[in-house]
Amino acid sequence: MNVFPVIRLGVFGVILLFSLINLGLAGNLTAKTSGWSFPGFALAVSILTFVIAIPMLVVDFMRKGSFVSWVATELGWCGLLWILWLASAALSTSTLLFTGDCGVWVPSLETLCRQYSAVQAFSWLTWLILTAYIIMVIVLAVLATVKGNSRAWLSPASELSFSPASTTTGGESKIPPYNNTAYGGAPGGHAYPGGPTPNVYPGGNPAAYPPAGYNPNTQPMSPAMTGNSYNQYPAGGQPGYNPAVAQV
Repeated sequence: MNVFPVIRLGVFGVILLFSLINLGLAGNLTAKTSGWSFPGFALAVSILTFVIAIPMLVVDFMRKGSFVSWVATELGWCGLLWILWLASAALSTSTLLFTGDCGVWVPSLETLCRQYSAVQAFSWLTWLILTAYIIMVIVLAVLATVKGNSRAWLSPASELSFSPASTTTGGESKIPPYNNTAYGGAPGGHAYPGGPTPNVYPGGNPAAYPPAGYNPNTQPMSPAMTGNSYNQYPAGGQPGYNPAVAQV
């Protein structure tokens, strides 16, 4: 059983769940604060994740083989999300709004501190999941290519496997070797399947041409005459023939 499609759905399910959580937290921070740039950026990244991931999964389910579901296409979209989530995590980390324990702040600021820490944590977690998934897809695509699948990068990502079937024969040709003796050894090294070798009579002896008894000084004989015994000798040359008797 190929477990990669299940892992793939699980990865995107977790990413979408974290994006939904980040969407709510960043939206709340954006509404209650002003002058902070990271909540708005985290909000935009969460929305873009839904815009990219959901259509990619739906198209892969509805239309197998579409370019949207190709390994190369999915790596491109995941690479874009990887950059965006890394930027969101780095921006939230570099914004030193709250340091130390959030419990030291007044209740209103404590809530904002915990939401800020949650946005930062989910941003890094989403980035780490994307990193692991991208590496796994690249490794499986390279493995499929090594096994002989030249279109591994242009095949649906859901068809990748941890144990791809080999499409090569170890460098050996699948065409059976030519055997000249299979058809009796035709002259000139050419085989004629399904029938006897031309110009070879039963017993393996070639046909004699011209036939025995033919005199080249008499009337020429065409090859068509060799098929009938009574035409093998010209007039006057056949044994026992007497022209005088023939005239009577």
